[in-house]
Amino acid sequence: MIESEREGRTMINNAYLKEKSIEKRDYQLKIARACASKNSLVVLPTGLGKTIIGVFVAALTLEKFPEKSKIIVLAPTRPLINQHYESFVNLMSIPENEFVVLTGKTPADSRVELFETHQIIFYTPQTLRNDLVNLKYSLEHTCLVIFDEAHHASKDYAYTLIADKFVEQNPDGVILGLTASPGASKEKIRTLCENLYVPLENIHTRTRKDEDVKNYLKPMDVHKIGVNLTELMADAYYAVQILLEVRLQYLSQLNFLNSKSEKLHTKIIRKDLLKLNGELTRLVNSDGDKTGVYSALSINAQGLILFHMLELIEQQGLDVLLIYLTKMKAKARKKTSSKALKVLARDHRLNQIFIELKKNEDFSPQKLIHPKYYTLESLLIQEFENNPGSRVLVFVKLRDSVKNIVHKLKASENNAIKPSRFVGQSTKSQDDKGMSQKQQLEILEQFKRGQYNVLVSTNVGEEGLDIAECDLVVFYDVVASEIRFIQRKGRTARHREGKVIILYCKGTHDEIYMHIALTKLKKMNVNLKGEKQLHTVYSNKMPQNIPRIKELKNIQVEKNEPKFSYIERPLEKIITSEKKVNIDNNKKISKVRNKREIQSSLSAFSQGKSIAPKPKKIKSDIKINVSFPVKFGLRKKFHKDGFSFEIVKSILDLTLFDKVLVQIIDPRGFDGDTLLKKYILLSKKYNLIVSVFDFVDFKQEFDNEEKLLKKKFSDWGDDNKLQAINIDLSEELYFILKNIYLHVKNEGVL
Repeated sequence: MIESEREGRTMINNAYLKEKSIEKRDYQLKIARACASKNSLVVLPTGLGKTIIGVFVAALTLEKFPEKSKIIVLAPTRPLINQHYESFVNLMSIPENEFVVLTGKTPADSRVELFETHQIIFYTPQTLRNDLVNLKYSLEHTCLVIFDEAHHASKDYAYTLIADKFVEQNPDGVILGLTASPGASKEKIRTLCENLYVPLENIHTRTRKDEDVKNYLKPMDVHKIGVNLTELMADAYYAVQILLEVRLQYLSQLNFLNSKSEKLHTKIIRKDLLKLNGELTRLVNSDGDKTGVYSALSINAQGLILFHMLELIEQQGLDVLLIYLTKMKAKARKKTSSKALKVLARDHRLNQIFIELKKNEDFSPQKLIHPKYYTLESLLIQEFENNPGSRVLVFVKLRDSVKNIVHKLKASENNAIKPSRFVGQSTKSQDDKGMSQKQQLEILEQFKRGQYNVLVSTNVGEEGLDIAECDLVVFYDVVASEIRFIQRKGRTARHREGKVIILYCKGTHDEIYMHIALTKLKKMNVNLKGEKQLHTVYSNKMPQNIPRIKELKNIQVEKNEPKFSYIERPLEKIITSEKKVNIDNNKKISKVRNKREIQSSLSAFSQGKSIAPKPKKIKSDIKINVSFPVKFGLRKKFHKDGFSFEIVKSILDLTLFDKVLVQIIDPRGFDGDTLLKKYILLSKKYNLIVSVFDFVDFKQEFDNEEKLLKKKFSDWGDDNKLQAINIDLSEELYFILKNIYLHVKNEGVL
């Protein structure tokens, strides 16, 4: 590669690039050069040209590897992978017949030949994963794999398995992850890097305020507009809350919920009931005491339905609630309907709400409409008066709401508003059909030409589609996920000034979700500042000097003076307490030279087909339940330290040498009496039983909650002569297991 200075910009002369076709930016070249020889993660705001960086890295990597080495580009959706195909073809000098797109629509047998005969290959991840699982071909001659929207590399998503196989088959290959939103917490960022084999010092990030990129970004104003519940909405909200409270109190009295108070609906959130549902399901499938479990499972299901109704009222409106109640009543009449649905469908208080909503639908339909809709309509009228050529994207969570909003906007007296529905491909019902990829692309083209100027979209519009430049993005409802928040926000202010408006309902979860998302966004920028903040791992080694990367500037959430009236409330200051830990500098994440344990089970995707002769089974020292939480990363750590283990289907979490049992316990799902009965039975087989109370992702609902729970569990362990251990970091669990393992291995006894 030859570099030169021309008109204040760094130019490169690379045989694989069409020099005149690329607008070169210094920060792109700088990042690309840093990523060309080592696994890296690039975090850039939307609109700063992550694809261009991918092209540069591809060209630079091809220079360093044998001729005809392959490059693979991955993206979550077909439309997005087609966009990458066009960009690479237009910017690289490699003949177009060397490029190919392979998706699930390409016959499996054809993919083998196409892989072998092409150099630059574009995949949807599931397609490549399936081919690797079925041993269709190897990645040993692939020099670079680009993971676009890299934040998807978690749990059992296809990205994790592909990264594992690539590192196993070609340890010298390069991985490049591209994303605008890696996650807010240190744990999420660290896990993402582990899954893609990226050392923490190889994260390359920019924010909207960095000097070398801010001139390439257009101004973005972010406004928040709050509305109040109407009287009818408040009445329905209160009635559903009462029904929910009854269910929560029942679960609390049976000790399935730890919280005990008069207003449990103010302490318990939907996420708590989802966790409880998993625990109750495990109890049903276990050999332990099932007293009250079946009843609690049905009550818990009713609670989840009622939580959904509350969200419909505060986020979508009573008209959408009426649609939901109508569908619920119809489903409840079917023989296959669940007990929970039938009980709620018969409840006289819900029937009263249903009758009241039906009456208003006939005589006062405007009372069913959420106040946010009228605010949205006013915003659109104002937007098109000021800028007739404007393009607006409205994000809505539910498809029923999308349909309602589009219907109302079409009926609006203002002819300047030309809305279109934009949803995913799945068909929900006869009157809620999905949109094929072809239909989606047609709508986007019509939006670009101005035939439509308002797209009302579900989350399908958040990423993966080439949506025309938007002047205004409206969050009709709020998402607590910082990743989805960033993806939505990134639809505007790419090539011209843009606005983001967040609509929320005051005094409800809607407002809470907004503050959570903004706080996470700020936290993400802080956590990406430097490697020191991400290194929180346990080691029994002495501390080593830790190399640091250059710290980035502290980035604050932007606060622009709005052009619309709104109420701004200060975000709660989150104080995190980190334990000081020792780090072995020689064990940083790096390109792996030896085979690594594949995180995702190949058998899960091979559908039981015999691919190769099964090797003779060797008895393993460690047995891990197949559903053991991935967040602890035990598989990779055991493999790295050479400990033999196997994945099994079991009601037990983890065992060592068939002598030690380790159970992971959710603090809020703890039932001391039931657990003690189970342990009495298991103590006949195991010499040591360790109860590990998982506080890794624990979020306090009131002051000192964590401290009180930890004391409760320690006391329970002391009273029953059991090993009860509270952990705050995933590394603590491995530290404990490793010490027990080595002791038993070396001493032969506990």
